[in-house]
Amino acid sequence: MQANGDQPTRAGGERGRRAERGGPAPRQIAVGVLAVVLVVFAAANFKSVRVNFLLFTTQARVVTVILVSALLGFGVGYVVGRPSRAERKRMRERKED
Repeated sequence: MQANGDQPTRAGGERGRRAERGGPAPRQIAVGVLAVVLVVFAAANFKSVRVNFLLFTTQARVVTVILVSALLGFGVGYVVGRPSRAERKRMRERKED
């Protein structure tokens, strides 16, 4: 199907136009804003606190606790949200068909 006479219509709709236009995607902007908020929040919290782990207790700055927690959360989200090897293989096979 043709749109505007000579340009083919993309199945992606708005996403296709954004790719042609360039610039950051809304998701990238949201991640950037969240990263800035996290850094500002962490920088405002340099106080030393007691941190209780399962087997021991230690002293750490709040900023360290916040950043380590954020990194652990990112890692868990990446591992949980990532498709398995079999799912990725099925997606590649579908894409080739």
